[in-house]
Amino acid sequence: MPSKVKLSLGICVGILAAGLSCRQAPPTPEPPPQPVAGSRPENASPLWTGPPISVLLLTIDTLRPDYLSLNGYDRATTPFLDGFLADAFQFSRAVTPIARTTPALASLLTGAYPHTTGVRTLTDSLSDKVTSIAEVFREAGYQTVAVVTNNVLKPERRLDRGFDVYDMERDIRTAPETTAAAIQHLSGLDDSRPIFVWVHYIDPHAPYDCDTSIIDQFDPDYQGRYQKRFGLQPPAGSPLNHIIPYPKDLGMGSAVYRNTLPEPVNAHVRRLYAADIRSTDNQLAPLVEAVRKKTAGNLITVLTSDHGESLGEHDYYYYHGDYVYNAALRVPLFVRLPEEHPAFGFGRSIEWVSLIDVVPTLFELMGRPIPETMRAQMEGRSLVPCFFGEPAASVPVFAESGRAFAFDLIHRRVKNTVAGRFRAVIFDDHKLIWTPFQSPEREWELYDLRRDPDETKNLYRAQDPRVEKLRSHLHSWIRATQEEKSAELSEDDKEILQALGYMQK
Repeated sequence: MPSKVKLSLGICVGILAAGLSCRQAPPTPEPPPQPVAGSRPENASPLWTGPPISVLLLTIDTLRPDYLSLNGYDRATTPFLDGFLADAFQFSRAVTPIARTTPALASLLTGAYPHTTGVRTLTDSLSDKVTSIAEVFREAGYQTVAVVTNNVLKPERRLDRGFDVYDMERDIRTAPETTAAAIQHLSGLDDSRPIFVWVHYIDPHAPYDCDTSIIDQFDPDYQGRYQKRFGLQPPAGSPLNHIIPYPKDLGMGSAVYRNTLPEPVNAHVRRLYAADIRSTDNQLAPLVEAVRKKTAGNLITVLTSDHGESLGEHDYYYYHGDYVYNAALRVPLFVRLPEEHPAFGFGRSIEWVSLIDVVPTLFELMGRPIPETMRAQMEGRSLVPCFFGEPAASVPVFAESGRAFAFDLIHRRVKNTVAGRFRAVIFDDHKLIWTPFQSPEREWELYDLRRDPDETKNLYRAQDPRVEKLRSHLHSWIRATQEEKSAELSEDDKEILQALGYMQK
């Protein structure tokens, strides 16, 4: 097994990016769907009959799709991705089933909702009753490598199942070091065998603390207290072995739940978050180039995130997971195919889709049936029809909030159990949110996401016919869930959650 390394790559990203020249994707946030050229081959089963396709799964923690410059953000947050994903298919209305890292990634790897994976909290472990896509790939002869940077993704969570190499580091591993570790592991792989590589970057997660030259470009006129950082990422060689997610003069309570900072300050902090995205994008070119060389371009690349980030929407700042509003639920989702693939090309779907749809979509794109070991758990649907301008199967998309770590500060939450979690269903461009244990007038929220994507106007009326349809879908889904039976937190887990800012000491 290749050993882990922690190196800082001083690689000129511009040179590598130039070698991957692609046309720019249009910088519009919500354009109409654009199908790829051509039509879906009739009676083509399977869709792909060539040699086994390798897969690169890129997940960037806490990444909002509207902060990508290819989606119209007004700073150059993603210059490499802007080019590389110009020939990718984008699902511009993708959501996570839960805005917490471990449960979201468990769902991404299995095609199942949290109540099926058994991962409802940051410290739960993947159930023996479900199978990860990595296990399927390894059984099929793939070389499987995961390089993940996040405190909570310890092997004990069992997301390492199916990986020959599972290189996990805590949040202090920076984007250059994550890229270096991934490239080191790639160098030891057999060029003649297909690979499945998953790389998870932590950097856009709080604290917002990156290369000061990027911050100077993104908000050059700001001169206040948080000019260079919001929270602290310890420098290399520092005796401090964990991040400080929020400034000490604020703490989590005053930064997230009772934020009274003036709007110019909050506007600058949002720029710091954007700068962290750019810092990560700067490290993606060498990784993608290394994987493309290893696979001779016979590669599917999936770019997504575990969740977004609330940046002040609904008076909730610089955090995620406590509510089910779209600021934290929406994630980017791009799929870039080999040029020889029948579905290759740029396109965009505005259907509402979920991270649980990624696994069945990958299998169909690769010309593989869903394996018997995964059929019973599969709750996602293949999105391959969208690549050819056709609608995917019409299904409701569901989400839930996570376990609360500042329970007393969360508006309208009554019980810190699964039964007390907020739930949401999206169907036909409408979203219904359920707040359990409330009076009828405070129990439901209804939003028209086409006219009100930021969820600012609650349209709920008990007699609205849309409500009953959505409520029926939501109740059916909730009946399938069970109360969590999580083990008590270990001292190490408590330390990890405290370092992330999720728990107070």
